[in-house]
Amino acid sequence: MRVKIEKAGGFAGNEETVAAYDTDDLPEREAAKVYGALTAVQSATGHEAGGMGAGLVTYRIIVGDGAGKVYTVPGEPSPGLAEALAVLLGAAA
Repeated sequence: MRVKIEKAGGFAGNEETVAAYDTDDLPEREAAKVYGALTAVQSATGHEAGGMGAGLVTYRIIVGDGAGKVYTVPGEPSPGLAEALAVLLGAAA
């Protein structure tokens, strides 16, 4: 499964890809962590209260190819969502 994470917003309104990988290329243990983190993101993003507006940083997590699922996470997410985002960003390292 392909995972791409984009960071957008901030004062300059920049957008950049901060992580991109395929779980098929990861060790089994690392891939399992990614799947767990994606489950946490999927569960939490429907309930995450995040402001929208200029200057606010957000992360877009795109899962799959083409019209895959897209999750938006605020730059300052709740603690549980922050942990999941850290796992997803760390998998690309």
